[in-house]
Formats: sequence, structure tokens, C-alpha cells
Amino acid sequence: MIAADATPDAGTGTRRKGLSPLFSCLGVAGWIVLLDNVGFWRTFLSAQPGSRFDQWTAAAGLASLLILLMAGLLRPLVGNRVGLTVVAVLLVISAGVAHYVDGWGVLVDRNLIRNVVETDAREVSELLSWSAAVDVLLRGVVPAVLLLLLPLASSSGWRTLGQTGLLLAGATSVGMLLTVSLYGTLATTFRNHRELRLQLVPANYIRAVYGHFKGNIRSPVAPMPVASDAWRAPRPDARPKVMVLMVGETARAANFSLGGYGRDTNRHLAGTGAVYFPNVASCGTDTATSLPCMFSNLGAGAFSVGAAQARENVLDVLARAGVRVSWLENNSGCKGVCTRVPTQAMPVAAPPERCGTDGCHDEILLPALQRELDQAREDRLVVLHMMGSHGPSYYKRYPAPGPFQPTCDTNRIQSCGKAELVNTYDNTIDYTSKVIAEAIRIAERHAQSLDVAVFYVSDHGESLGENNIYLHGIPPLLAPREQKEVPMIGWLSSSAAQAAGLTPKCLPAVAGRAFSHDNLFHSLLGFHGVKTGAYRAELDLFAIAKEDAACLRS
Repeated sequence: MIAADATPDAGTGTRRKGLSPLFSCLGVAGWIVLLDNVGFWRTFLSAQPGSRFDQWTAAAGLASLLILLMAGLLRPLVGNRVGLTVVAVLLVISAGVAHYVDGWGVLVDRNLIRNVVETDAREVSELLSWSAAVDVLLRGVVPAVLLLLLPLASSSGWRTLGQTGLLLAGATSVGMLLTVSLYGTLATTFRNHRELRLQLVPANYIRAVYGHFKGNIRSPVAPMPVASDAWRAPRPDARPKVMVLMVGETARAANFSLGGYGRDTNRHLAGTGAVYFPNVASCGTDTATSLPCMFSNLGAGAFSVGAAQARENVLDVLARAGVRVSWLENNSGCKGVCTRVPTQAMPVAAPPERCGTDGCHDEILLPALQRELDQAREDRLVVLHMMGSHGPSYYKRYPAPGPFQPTCDTNRIQSCGKAELVNTYDNTIDYTSKVIAEAIRIAERHAQSLDVAVFYVSDHGESLGENNIYLHGIPPLLAPREQKEVPMIGWLSSSAAQAAGLTPKCLPAVAGRAFSHDNLFHSLLGFHGVKTGAYRAELDLFAIAKEDAACLRS
């Protein structure tokens, strides 16, 4: 057999037969490059110009380069039990990553790794399924077990070194040939389809894991102060000014009927007086990025998670200026945003009409909000962090059955029809609208004693199978609009509007303008009258509305 090899057995001088380490490396590399990269090759082939023959020729050349290169990198490991175990683990992990890249359209970067590290067991369980287990078994576990069980011929150090050099020399030769013959085509492909490097297993997750942990190796230090000059003028006779900020999860603007969507997903908000903002951009496409970004004054252009973790956010500024801040949590955590303010995690097992084994629906936040407003005797910011439309188990995010039927009652959303998937997601938006409407009604009941406002904004959007992409987390430069365009809703009591110098026409007059998460930091400061050099009136939604011509005329 060509894959068999023999070397002298130590102590006997006989030659022991087994799998050739060289061909074992080539087999593992070929398996991963060809079978664990279906999504990569799908994107690559669709991006190639010319005839079908030209496309497959380019793919064959690139595959040869990747196989030889990977085999060369693996060769030093294949020759002893420890190295074989490392390669076996690589096969299993690659199969797991490939399942989500191929089937979900996931792109793997360090932001995704950060989300994985910071998620909880419940969220992880929702991403698991029998089909995923079978896929990992066939693509990862079976070849890994075979690699460990089948006899492998030993190899001298010089032989290992020579074969490694041969494989890397072959990769270099193929690379030079591709450069001479297909450089323009390949360069254009990878320049115009940057997602390819985030699809290529195992380079994508190895690079992402390294980038994540490299960026998080630092000594803990006290956060850098932000707006240390913040102050507020005394308001001895004024009523408490309270902002209720509802932070949504995974709600995309494309499915809000208030923004023109074809079905009525916002029926509960009718008659509440809420103003919808249809042109709002998120800072990121995942919670671990967007949540700290929207409370930071860095802005999307300069934002990084590391920079945000090293400095205060608007909650710290408001608290230092005398605003009582509280965070009500019904999601998987605040990603460090609420670390220094009072935080209340919602119960996860009761009451039964709102909670199940997988957590509670967002209505669990409403009694907590009621208590916060009942006790308000000073200016406050109350943040409600919602579960919203968190996927892939959309069907768990609202009380069944929901107005839109039939639904996709599984976390394996690719197995559902498009209509069923959209119905289920739209049910989450309908339910979110109900919770927002109830929060407004609670605030309205307190309007005789408080200057109260309710604002809702989602952290990021979601993909529902468009272009074979599901969920979210695609890097912003590559992400589709569905992941970046988010809904925002605002409501002010008449006394809160008057205190801000606004009339009923002011917010609607500016609602159609372009806003983003960058506006939140300055709008919260503006609403509470905080004076600081860090405040920018041109980003304060309330200041923008106050200066609009329609507002000035009213």
C-alpha cells in the first residue's frame, strides 16, 4: 500500500509496518481543506470569473496549495502520541467550526470568540442540535479516532525534517505558480470577498482565538475616568427626572411595521404616542461589541472592546453627577457595562406564567420597573436589558402561540421553511412591542409625579437566511444591512418634554434623520442636564430636536 511505511523496530532491528506519517498528514490536510470548508469553497467558486473550467482550475490550484501547506505544518506533529492527539483535537474542533460556517453562514473572528467566551450555558445549549452532533461525529470524531487507533510508522528526526521541508517546498512552488498564472484573479477575489479568510478552517478560528486572548492579556487596572468634570445645576423644586432605557436584543429594523414592514408587528404600540426612528445604525453586529459601544463616548469609528473596558462609560458619569442608575438584567449579562452600578438579575424560574426552564420572557422586567418608578424620589436612569429576539431559539422568546403562524419551533432554523422562520421572528418583534407598550403605560401612570421618558433601541440586527446567512456577528465591513440597521423608539411624558424644551412636534420632526448608537452617550447626558466637556450637543438627540425648525415653530 502506498500509505504504508516501515521502520526498524527499536531493539529488534525488524521493520514495523504502519501508516506513513507523510501520507497521514496529506490525508488529514486534504480532509480538512476539502470537507471542512464547504462554505469557503462555495464563496470562492461563486466569486470566480470565467467559465466553469476556469473556476475549478483556480479552486484546484488553491486547494493544492492549502493541502501542502497544512500538511507541512502538521508533519512535525505526526510521529508521536502527543502530536497525534493534537491533530485529532484539530479534526474535531475543525468539524465543529465547519458546521456553523457551512450551515449558518458564520464568519469566525475574534469578536465571535469573545461572544463565545462571554456567553452562558443556556445560550450555548440553544446552538446545539442532533444534526450538529452527527455532523461533528462524521467529519471530526470518526477521522480523529481512526487516526489514533490505526498503527503509525515511526519516523526519525531527519526523515521528519526532510518530509516537512519537502511539503513546504511543494507549497512554495504551487504558490509561485499560482502567483504567475492567477495572481490577478485570486487577488481580486480575496480583496472583494474579505469574508473568505473568516471562512477558511482552521486558520479562521486559530487566528481568532489568538487575537482574542492576546488582546485580553493585561493587568487589571482601575478604569480611566471619563468626563471627570461632569456636574449638574441644582434642581431643588423640580420633579424627579427619570429615563427608562430599554436595550433590545437582536431586533432588526427591517421587521418593524413602524418603519414600513408589510405586516403589523408593532400593533401594541398603536395609540401610545411613541415615536419611531427608522434610520438608526448599530455600532457592531454582536452584543459583546454593541452593548459597551453604545454606552461609551468613543464612537463606532474609534471603538474597541479593550479600550471600552479600560475606561468609564455614561453610567459612571451619570452616577458621579448625582443620577441614580440601576440595571435590570434579563439577558446573559451586561458585558461589563453595569459593573459599577446597582444591578438586579431577573429570576429565571418563576413566576410560571412568564418563566420556563429556559429563562423568563421580557415581561418579567415590568414589575421590577414598576418598583423602580414607585420608589423614585430623585433623578434616575433605569436600564432594562431585554432578551428580545435572541436566536436561534426564537420560539422561546414569546408566549406561545404568537400571532403569526405556522412557526419554526426548533433551534435548527435552517431546517424550517423561510415563511415559518420569519413568522417566528416576527412573533418576537410583536412581543417586544407589547413589552415596550407596557413599559410606556407604567411610565405614563407615574407622569403626575415624575418627568419620565421611555426609550428603546436594539443592540444589533439579525440575518434570517438571506444569502444563506443566519443569526449575526458578521464583521461590520462585511455584514448585511439586516445586521446593522436597528429600531429605536422614544416616548416622553408631557412634563418631561416641557422640561427638555420640546413640544409634541419636536421628536417626530427629526425622527427620520440618521442616528446611531453614538448618540446615546450624549443624549443621556443631555436629558439629565449633565454639563461636561465630553458632551457634544450635535450628538444629543434632544438638543437636535430642540433646534429643528419644525420644533422652533411649534
